[in-house]
Amino acid sequence: MAPKEPIRLPLRWEFLPTQSRDGAVLWKWRAYTQTGALTMQSEEAFETLTECMGDARERGYGEK
Repeated sequence: MAPKEPIRLPLRWEFLPTQSRDGAVLWKWRAYTQTGALTMQSEEAFETLTECMGDARERGYGEK
C-alpha cells in the first residue's frame, strides 16, 4: 500500500551573518534540499539570530 503523501525529506538550513553598509551584523537564512538545491531563503535581513530563526521556524525550520 503506497503512502497517501509523498515522502518529504528534511531541508538543510543555513543561517548566515552578513554585514550592512553601516557595519552592523544582520542575519539571513537559506534552506536547501538534500541534493543541495536552494529551495527557500529569507526575504529580509534580521538584526538578531533569534529573530532570523523565528522567521525560519514559521517556514518549517525544526519540523521533523
